Amino acid sequence: MTPPPGVNRLVGPQGHIRWQGRTYTGALTPAHAGTRVTVHPSPQHGQIELTDPATGQDLGTARALHPAAPIPDTTPEPTTAPAPPLQPTTQGTEPMTTTTDTTTETSDDPDFYLDLPDARIVATEALLEAGENIADTIDARAMSCIYGDAGLGKTFSVLAALKEVAPDLVLLLQFRSRPTPRDIRMELFEALHLEGKPPAHPSEFDRLLKLSLARRPYVLVCDEAQQFSRECFEFVRHLWDTGRKKNRPAVLFVGGEECYKTLYNEPALASRIYIWQEFTPMEPDEVLKNIPLFHPVWASVPADLINFIDLEAGGGTFRMWSKITHHVLEGMKRRGLSEVNETIARWAIHRARPARPVRRDDDR
Repeated sequence: MTPPPGVNRLVGPQGHIRWQGRTYTGALTPAHAGTRVTVHPSPQHGQIELTDPATGQDLGTARALHPAAPIPDTTPEPTTAPAPPLQPTTQGTEPMTTTTDTTTETSDDPDFYLDLPDARIVATEALLEAGENIADTIDARAMSCIYGDAGLGKTFSVLAALKEVAPDLVLLLQFRSRPTPRDIRMELFEALHLEGKPPAHPSEFDRLLKLSLARRPYVLVCDEAQQFSRECFEFVRHLWDTGRKKNRPAVLFVGGEECYKTLYNEPALASRIYIWQEFTPMEPDEVLKNIPLFHPVWASVPADLINFIDLEAGGGTFRMWSKITHHVLEGMKRRGLSEVNETIARWAIHRARPARPVRRDDDR
């Protein structure tokens, strides 16, 4: 019998599958770690049915690790609703073409740097870890910090993972210059679609925000959080602290090293961070594994050439590889090439990186 329509979920490293806030495992799931399966509800309490998303083949049954826990069948009232489930993800939620592929491509995926055509999302270890950490943060209604240098895919990974959450529950705050608590208040006022004029007095404004944030299981994402001052972090902590259980927002701080340092060096803040995750550049073996999956142009490129490009300019970061790929595609088009060679690679590297180290003012 054809199973009812299901949803696609990524199988975790231990063969675990998260669905509707619970973790499931089955006899066949460890063999599918890192790939996607389609989950179908089961009439049996504490069970789900699994199929291959590409072929529809039956993959058996998975059982909840904690069978006694209730399974919500309907969306609870806003004031008591738990956070929507979030799965470790490959930065996309559409079915994959095969059960062993580690990439996926959908129209709803976060934008690649330079809108790189034909780029595909790759299930790196950092991305899978981010998906799991975000899911756990939302389940716990906690505060967590994802940090690392620019260009490593922090924001991309977070936005991809948050595709599992209803858009109207995600409150994304992004500041390109240093905000004040007043700036955060105003952004939240807009993000929550509150009516009327913003309160003039901070205490009244905060009271309004606390009441509004408690109405639904919101996820507050503070992107570019390296721009936050200690006062801004403390303000977000205050909003979180005044919530109770399922009525407090989950909070994700996403930013550079400065974000980490500020949080870590303030005991009142650091003690409230549920999960810390650092994004680091890909190691050489990860580059060789992931870059051919990232874009078709690299699929047949020799490993030594990929190593050379990464050593010279790629640096194990997807943003630099996106830039280099963009230049390579343009160079191949101009020269009528069908494959990447060392000449076009060197030309792309020359365009993609500074010709010499940038001198700081104090060196002049």
